[in-house]
Amino acid sequence: MVQIHGYVYVLALFLMIPAAAYAQDGSVQQKGIAIFVEKRCYTCHTVKAESAQIEAAKEAFAKSKGVELKESAEDKDESKGGDLSNIGADRTQEWLTKFLKNPKDYFKDTPDCKKLAKKKERKKFKGTDAEFQDLVAWIETLKSGNKQEAGFESCLKE
Repeated sequence: MVQIHGYVYVLALFLMIPAAAYAQDGSVQQKGIAIFVEKRCYTCHTVKAESAQIEAAKEAFAKSKGVELKESAEDKDESKGGDLSNIGADRTQEWLTKFLKNPKDYFKDTPDCKKLAKKKERKKFKGTDAEFQDLVAWIETLKSGNKQEAGFESCLKE
């Protein structure tokens, strides 16, 4: 009888490990999306794979600030930075970290890309170290396949 209880305990432990990992992934997603919204990353980027969650986060954030979400001309051009649905499959954590800390170095030298690199949205990440780590952790999980708009041309060198 004691052996059976031991096996049940071990089995329960093995079943809890994936559940804990799943719960952690959920918090990674929630934290990352919250930062994506708070830092207004959506003004240039889409994440079509998680668009419903991002829209809900935008509405919740606006409500928490007592403001109404308005579609601006800036919001209509979300795709200028491209869709990030597959960025975690395309880029490493090291690359993402370096890019977000100093994005200008990663842009092509064409006139249009240089212009984009100089814009306010292209400046390095502004937030706490914890927010930065949470954002990168979430971006790394984005591996949902290419969802770029037809004809999208990236300004990134690599």
